[in-house]
Formats: sequence, C-alpha cells, structure tokens
Amino acid sequence: MAGLENLSDRDRAVLRSIFDPTATIGDVADDGDNFTTDDEDKTDSELESQALCRQGVQLAEAGRYDEALPLLDRGVEVAPERPAGYNDRAQLYRLMKRDDDAIKDLDRVLQLTEGKASRARALALCQRGVLLRRRGADDDARAAFAEAAKLGSGFAKKQVVELNPYAALCNQMLSQVLRGEKDIKL
Repeated sequence: MAGLENLSDRDRAVLRSIFDPTATIGDVADDGDNFTTDDEDKTDSELESQALCRQGVQLAEAGRYDEALPLLDRGVEVAPERPAGYNDRAQLYRLMKRDDDAIKDLDRVLQLTEGKASRARALALCQRGVLLRRRGADDDARAAFAEAAKLGSGFAKKQVVELNPYAALCNQMLSQVLRGEKDIKL
C-alpha cells in the first residue's frame, strides 16, 4: 500500500488492532512510562539505602533471595522514609511467594507517597495490582492500575485495557465476526 511508510507508530498500532481483533492498542503501542524525576538532593542515609537496595536487587535477579533479603531489610532500615526501598523489598517478597509481606511494604509506600505523583507510588500501585489480580480481585486491581496509569505508568495503562470487561467482550465479538461465525456468543 502506498503511503504506509509515513504512518506514525500509533497509526500502525491502530491498523494492527483492526486486522488483529485480539490485539488492543495497549498491546501494540506502548507509550512507555512518563514519570517526572526527583532532582532533590539525597541524604547520606538515602544514598546508603539506594546502594544496599541495588546490591539486594542484583542478588535477587541472580536468584539468591536469602542473601538479598538482609540487604533490602538494611536498605529500608537506614532510610525508613525512602519509598523505593520498600518497593524493592516488596518485589523480592513477591518472588519469594510472600505476598502478605509484599502487601505490607506496598501499603507503606502508598502511605509515604500519599498525595504525591511519584514513580515510587506508581510502581507500588502496579505491584499491588499484580498481586490483587493474582488473588482474583480484578476490580481492586483495575483501580490500582488506573491510578498508576494516571501517574504515567505504561504497564498500568496496558493492564487497565486488559482488565476492561467491555473491551474483552468487544474483541471477542469482533473476532467471531471476522472469522465468519454465524452464531455470536455473548
């Protein structure tokens, strides 16, 4: 087709969603995260916490959870008002299948970031949404993802679309129509 080379990524995503009824715009076009950055000076304890958490995350990524946990615990301990430390530890708890502990850390992040449009808050809401979804609490998960999406999370935007029951039903019906099914199932 002539002129397709001049289409934007968003336009290509729309076309793909038309020709692939199981795809959503969120699946085919990722606007990415859009967080504002904090340029505030960090205290010595926040810098120490950041370094400890970075080491803990590296160990967790290597599957060394039991070695990572004390570092993340210490990272939270030296800077208890730093939300990112709780987010990091919550992620480790999730990997360790300690979801209740993860929820406690995520609750703490949400307390610390109340009223703030921050990356830490958006990440906590995303993690919370994943945990809630795993527990089958899709309405609560959708609410968490919706708030994170408002804060700029590209991942959360995709999850909001995926959890929209009307969008899923429309995709299913459109797919059936395009396959030429005579009896459309609702």
